[in-house]
Amino acid sequence: MPMYDPPHPGEMIRDILEDEEVGWTVTECAHRLGVARNTLSRLLHGRIGISPRMALALERAGWSSADHWMRIQAAYDLARARRELDAA
Repeated sequence: MPMYDPPHPGEMIRDILEDEEVGWTVTECAHRLGVARNTLSRLLHGRIGISPRMALALERAGWSSADHWMRIQAAYDLARARRELDAA
């Protein structure tokens, strides 16, 4: 059964960054991922979703596979669409 309210993928990445073993700042993480700091910040705050390029960058960083991140994003988007349809 699909989750009705899964977390935004940015929340999961934020949790990874806050992990004591990683301990990267947003600026450092953006640099290591090869993305703009403001892009990463918008993702962490749920303003944008994970793009295929971001999924590949996360994969290169060793944070699961790009497929995994795209499935998480798709599940989030689908749950959001279901909630919007139920509200209409």
